[in-house]
Amino acid sequence: MHTGFPEYFNGTFLKQNKVFYRHYQNNIFHACKNKNSLVILPTGLGKTIIGILLVANTLRRYSKGKVIILAPTRPLVSQHKSSCKNFLAINEEEIVSLTGKVSPEKRILLFKESRIIVSTPQIIKNDIERGRYNLKEIALIIFDEAHRCKGNYAYNFISGEYINSCTDPLILGLTASPGKDYEHIQQICDNLYIENVVFKYYEDNDVKDYIHEIDTFLERIELPIKLIELSEVWDHLFKNYLRFFIERDLINPYKKYYSKLDFLRISHDLTYSLKYENCHDSKIPDGDLLEHLYFKSPKIIDIIKEKKLNIQSIFSYCSSCISMLHAKDLLETQDISLFKSFLEKLKYKADQDILSAKRIINSENYKFINSIIEKVGQSNLSHPKINKLFSIIREELEEFQNKKIIIFTQYREMAEFLKNKLREEYKNHLVIEKFIGQTTKIDDCGFPQLKQIEILQEFREDKINILIATSVAEEGLDIPNVDAIIFYEPVPSEIRLIQRRGRTGRFAAGRCYILLTENTVDVPFHIVARRKENEMNSILMEPKQLELNKNLKREKIKFSPNVNNYSELDNINNFKERREKEKEILADRSIEEVIIEIDNFAKSSEYKKLKNYGVSFISDIIEIDKDKLKKNVLKLKGKKNNNVEERKQYINRNVKTLITIVKTYNENGKLDFSKFQDLAEDEDITDKKFYAHLNQACYLGFLKKQTNCIQFIKDYD
Repeated sequence: MHTGFPEYFNGTFLKQNKVFYRHYQNNIFHACKNKNSLVILPTGLGKTIIGILLVANTLRRYSKGKVIILAPTRPLVSQHKSSCKNFLAINEEEIVSLTGKVSPEKRILLFKESRIIVSTPQIIKNDIERGRYNLKEIALIIFDEAHRCKGNYAYNFISGEYINSCTDPLILGLTASPGKDYEHIQQICDNLYIENVVFKYYEDNDVKDYIHEIDTFLERIELPIKLIELSEVWDHLFKNYLRFFIERDLINPYKKYYSKLDFLRISHDLTYSLKYENCHDSKIPDGDLLEHLYFKSPKIIDIIKEKKLNIQSIFSYCSSCISMLHAKDLLETQDISLFKSFLEKLKYKADQDILSAKRIINSENYKFINSIIEKVGQSNLSHPKINKLFSIIREELEEFQNKKIIIFTQYREMAEFLKNKLREEYKNHLVIEKFIGQTTKIDDCGFPQLKQIEILQEFREDKINILIATSVAEEGLDIPNVDAIIFYEPVPSEIRLIQRRGRTGRFAAGRCYILLTENTVDVPFHIVARRKENEMNSILMEPKQLELNKNLKREKIKFSPNVNNYSELDNINNFKERREKEKEILADRSIEEVIIEIDNFAKSSEYKKLKNYGVSFISDIIEIDKDKLKKNVLKLKGKKNNNVEERKQYINRNVKTLITIVKTYNENGKLDFSKFQDLAEDEDITDKKFYAHLNQACYLGFLKKQTNCIQFIKDYD
């Protein structure tokens, strides 16, 4: 306990003596309770607790208010739900989670009856778009992993909808790493309507008493001569293919280093150039329609036309170069086993007559490398990182008595390889497991959510000692008490660097080891990530340069009276009516989006520029009729026009027969079911045929099945 401060956060809606007090968390909470805030806090410093404090405060302010907590993955949703139940003193039944596995009918009911909704963002977006519920009475929305607020991600839709519908919106964005530069951070602030940025770092006065030191060790590794020789042979083949681009002026010949991104950009630019080929007019400035292209001058399509190049060959050689560079990275930074596995995949593609793969497989370089691997054996070409990894683990076990380690690796195949290697080495001493994502491929089964949660729980309970994880374990998941982190390879992203490193040093001093193979892609990746992190921190140290929202006006939320006796059964009974209404709401949204886009474009500087160049728009020739536009969009959305005569309904002959039977033989509108079956049998309508056509007659509203009888509703015309 720190002198002068309480030991716990206590108060209304907080469980007594459950949330440990940290002074910086208290400071952050008070800075965020009345403003839309972006909180940037290194992993391990308790962003979740800040959210819990704000939730409790919001429920005190608005007794009828609801809170939404958004998280990008299902395991994170489950984790946030557990945190709410552990720390908040409210009825656990009022804390619910919404995912795609919960039906829309059930989600509507849960949303109405709960106080805290934890969900993936896409679910909330889909439901709001269809009018299943709204955000008018939401007193707080928490956006976890707020660095995802970019592009078309669902967070952006929800934040805009919230600001426009709630009179007193309160947003909390949480992240350990908002982005590498000013533009990325500003974009998040814009998308979340941020009024206040709070950044805390390990050296801050109110933080440093609560953190533990993380020692970072950069383990530099030299490739053995055998692997260097194989790499040189492979690189020689790559340079042959590179010459194809240099001779045709498609790539800068003076670059010191070529990456997969260079050839992906060529493919990207060629694709877009062909798509927008008709836009290549000398009257249109390069900076307008083609600003998203990498090659500005000369444009790639102009080079191809001038030299009369074969476009398919360019795409094919791009694919070959990307494969070559990927294989080189596997050989130099992973292990010979992954390199060999990739060669086998290339061989399969070549057998499928894919030219980019055949080009490599038929080369003398490939044949030579394959023969060397078969002659020497994979075990004799093992990457030195493997031995270094064993050495670090032995040091952790013997010197630090540490039996809890996370190893991060880029590739699932490497995670499996390391798991088997380590199990073989420590089979009687340590329990080793891998931790991967849910995505399943033909030759690679992912881990379902329940298995992920089970593995993490076993790791928390020390039933698993070493966890070998891919990027799925980087973001947000609560993995406490890890004393050592090992990067099998550096990552070029400051976000991933910060998140991986933050898995250690939470409750005691931690160690972070980064394995770096000299003269390989490992080196620039490490340098880039550190540079991006430094740039990000320099911006956050001076957040005044960010343009924050200053125009929000708030009024107290007015809550509508509770509607009683609303059940899931009501939802089901009104299913058809609600679905039709949802279609119309979606159509209306589409219309509004189209009109807003047209209006915004008509006011833009780009519109004026293009007009000055003599470009005509359809709106200049034909006046847009909004009613006609709505009618057409409704038609596209599948909504029938009420003014148009509906097509005559087709009714099967057997259905008509069943309706006629009930109409003819009913007494007071009802016919005994056994008698009904006998009469239908006389018409040769029996067994499955009978029930299929009876269900159809009931569905169309002509008959109604009751316990022991059939009721006549109406006749067909």
